[in-house]
Amino acid sequence: MLVGKLEKQPMRQEVYNSLLSGIVSGELEPGKQLDEKELSERLGVSRTPIREAINRLAQEGIVTEIPYRGNFVRQFSPKEVRDLYEVRKSLEVMAIRLAIAYMTEEEAAEISELVHLSATAAKDNDLSSYSKYDTQFHDKLLKCSRNEILYHIMSSMNTQILIIRQMANKNDAVVRRAQFERESIEFAIRTRNADVAAKFMEEHIDNVMKDVISRLPE
Repeated sequence: MLVGKLEKQPMRQEVYNSLLSGIVSGELEPGKQLDEKELSERLGVSRTPIREAINRLAQEGIVTEIPYRGNFVRQFSPKEVRDLYEVRKSLEVMAIRLAIAYMTEEEAAEISELVHLSATAAKDNDLSSYSKYDTQFHDKLLKCSRNEILYHIMSSMNTQILIIRQMANKNDAVVRRAQFERESIEFAIRTRNADVAAKFMEEHIDNVMKDVISRLPE
């Protein structure tokens, strides 16, 4: 959530993290105007780091600037979600195939542990921890692909994916289904079955995309 007055350094990064956290949590909901004066008072900082953070979020596609009106938290359209997730699906399917080819047994065990942790968090209804392990699971697979270009491309999309993923994670039924899918992917990874893992990953990302789109206004 959006924190109160900031104390840690560097200030620019702390302000960015705070605004991003507020957007991801839904406290700064889609369509909300980001007022520099209000945010600077709330966070106890000058307007300069607020402006820098908003500009960075705009560059990452999370904030939309409307001329003569100001900056607003982006409202994703169904088409924008579909476009992003079709690209994500292609890249993550590629990543999981490469990961299975290159990962060590230790890395496979780390992925299994992340799936176990996300299962525990889902059971405890700890959505913050669940989302963290969900993100780490996908990030670990990308790192295991040993492909720096692939990792760089996915990193450029990460903030938008994080926000859309959080929209899905707010639904208990979606979380339960996604956890089951993640466990199926993990089993295929553990048994080094790249074709099955790729199929499960493709279905997993398709399902998240459909869930999010179904809750968006036309």
